[in-house]
Amino acid sequence: MGFYDSPQPYLFTLWSEPMRRFQLAAAGHGPHQPPDDLRARILAAMDPLPYWSPPFGEESAAEFPLHALTQRPMAMYHSWGSMNAWLRQIHGQNALFIPAALWDRLGFRDGDWARVTSPSGLIEVPAAPMAALNEHTVWTWNAIGKRSGAWGLDPGAPEARRGFLLNHLMDDLLPRDDAGPRLANADPVTGQAAWFDLRVRIERIGKRKLVMPGFGRVDLDIRPRAPR
Repeated sequence: MGFYDSPQPYLFTLWSEPMRRFQLAAAGHGPHQPPDDLRARILAAMDPLPYWSPPFGEESAAEFPLHALTQRPMAMYHSWGSMNAWLRQIHGQNALFIPAALWDRLGFRDGDWARVTSPSGLIEVPAAPMAALNEHTVWTWNAIGKRSGAWGLDPGAPEARRGFLLNHLMDDLLPRDDAGPRLANADPVTGQAAWFDLRVRIERIGKRKLVMPGFGRVDLDIRPRAPR
């Protein structure tokens, strides 16, 4: 694969000793101890070997049958913290990518928008078909949508008019647990937002045109629901 300049083994480290130390601490070993209410979570999450666990929200699968994912554009990592001219030409707006079979079944057409609803909120966003996509999944690029006027952009810039985020569909906190306080809806190891636990349903709403005073036509409608 070109990892090395000559044929030789390529070794993967499957066992993570630092994570095992966290796990041992949660079991009561060593001078550094976690809070008691987090011990069970650390024991489960800090497994030193790779593991898989089912996503949250499976109980709502009947009402919200699709998984919604995001992926940060690689170009973002080449210009972290700035919105320079070349980056904005590549990623100035985004669409919700819908599996081709679902796109046809729901009657979507080029230029249509989709209403995306989760247990926590709804957004109405541009849509596009994608054949190379799991039939139970929709996705979009992350980090493109910006608040109007943020990042030094013009208030009418595409990032605010046609860019959007899935954040408005996610709870900040996990469901209540009698064992302790509500925890952040984030990966317990990295702290990253738990995008892979998001379930949604989508509807076709056709063309979408909004008018906001002072900004002309604006093609994005984000309406979060009241917190649960």
